[in-house]
Amino acid sequence: MEPNYFFFLILPLAILVFFLVGVVIYNSRKEEDDYEKQEKKLRQQLLSGKIDRKKFTNFTSRVKYVKHFNSESKKLLALLSDEKIDEETYGRLMQVLESSFKNRLDKLEETTNSGDLKKPFEASKF
Repeated sequence: MEPNYFFFLILPLAILVFFLVGVVIYNSRKEEDDYEKQEKKLRQQLLSGKIDRKKFTNFTSRVKYVKHFNSESKKLLALLSDEKIDEETYGRLMQVLESSFKNRLDKLEETTNSGDLKKPFEASKF
């Protein structure tokens, strides 16, 4: 193998491969959605002691419900745009989805107000 092959062929290909691997790794880390970022932020606040366990569970459950509601409403909108359901059916399904979302939030408020949760998490133990 001549030295020219190494400098003109192998070395640029190796640099290209390393660059593409770096781009793939960067994009895989970037794919976190806003809900996961918000949950990480809440977890950091819990560990630092800025919020107690009751508020943490309330906020994370609320974030989970909002994420689920948004994904289901996007699915319904996709069904409507693909003309698999008509506008009346979309309206009824969206109304059912909204009412179930409100019921879940109401149950969440009831459980946090009733005090069924355990003692607050203390970060000072660690």
